[in-house]
Amino acid sequence: MYVRINTIFGDVSKVDAAVEYIETSDRPVVEAAAGNSGLVTLVDRDAGLIVAASYWDEPLHSSEAVLTRVREGAVAVAGGDLSVESFEVVAGAQPAAAQPGAAVRFGRLQIELARIDEAVSFFDEQVLPVLTACSGLCSIQMVLDRSSGAGIVATAWTDTAAADAAGEAVARLRGSATDRGGVKFLQVEAYTLIRSSMRLS
Repeated sequence: MYVRINTIFGDVSKVDAAVEYIETSDRPVVEAAAGNSGLVTLVDRDAGLIVAASYWDEPLHSSEAVLTRVREGAVAVAGGDLSVESFEVVAGAQPAAAQPGAAVRFGRLQIELARIDEAVSFFDEQVLPVLTACSGLCSIQMVLDRSSGAGIVATAWTDTAAADAAGEAVARLRGSATDRGGVKFLQVEAYTLIRSSMRLS
């Protein structure tokens, strides 16, 4: 599975209008497209950030002309700029369906190219068992660009309290990943879930 992450850096005053556009105009087109496995919409209203992450069985399916047009429409409504990233979903789990209002965290990371397989194994064997045992986890996934080593560990929690409660476990895992997996953690981004139809296969 692959994911295309579209981040709109918009005008704070136009965020809600842009989210409404995505949900009413963008989502139906994306979800009806061949090869689509769902769309996740996230927002950081204070920063004017909107994330639309679409999932695909093949990366080329995310670049069809009709999808480009609806993305451009969302950017215009937001009065901002668009950043596009493409990743492979290399591992994950979805213990529960994330509901609107869920707390989502993007932990951005950089992995040494020669140690990508080692890092993925560490995620499968160490990270998934620990975090799926944490109360309130709805989903977790690791996405990577194998050509650059850039990646994201994305987690969705029932609410901010659940995300914060897992902070100590997350910190321990980051330390172990840095020591054993050649992973450098860059930053954590916090979002609120608007809606998700993502289906991890």
